[in-house]
Amino acid sequence: MKVSSKSQTTQNALRIAASHIVPCIKLRLDNIVFPKWSDIGLWGQILAMKVKTKEQPLGCDYDEASFQIVMRVLNGKVLMTGGRPDSYTWTTNKVKKYLDDPRSIRYIGINSAAALINLAKVINTIPDEDEQKMFADMFCSINKDLLLVTSEEENRRCIQVTQELYDAGLTYIVDSWMEPDKVTGEYTATLLNVGDFIIVEGPEKIYCIREDEFNETHKLV
Repeated sequence: MKVSSKSQTTQNALRIAASHIVPCIKLRLDNIVFPKWSDIGLWGQILAMKVKTKEQPLGCDYDEASFQIVMRVLNGKVLMTGGRPDSYTWTTNKVKKYLDDPRSIRYIGINSAAALINLAKVINTIPDEDEQKMFADMFCSINKDLLLVTSEEENRRCIQVTQELYDAGLTYIVDSWMEPDKVTGEYTATLLNVGDFIIVEGPEKIYCIREDEFNETHKLV
């Protein structure tokens, strides 16, 4: 679904759901951060950075200079509901903040002893043998240690999409990081389901988290 205005779509969503905004906490989590696109050499010059997420299963184009790919293993699951990894992006500025605080940074992979130990620890939390092999194979294929970043608990605000809100018109939003199509100027909207959560970070910054992922990574307060 395409919309012409991200700002108008966001304001309409907040107008419908303003009285339903409640506090929540993002839990302490380990995040696997992939390299900057410019750091993967010729691959980065051949391939565009298009990331498939649960909200945009066909893939979303990201500015390679501004974002880095992130994935998580949540509660021992490499593949979440729908058979997709929990993949998304962080801004390079957010990654830099963690790099500036080495207490939150470790490495995971097969190219150093510390990274290999961390890889073994994560694999041991995955009960499904096929997912263990899939996860390990990713690092064998990359042949590069990745950042393993621990993000601490964080206070947030959210809206859960109820049937009432859905019937009132809260059926889609434009996630705050979405950029307009270079040809049409339109934005790709995220279609909502009853039960999904919308994180509200400001008057112009909202985005969807599917219900299963929210329950794995957040708690209501």
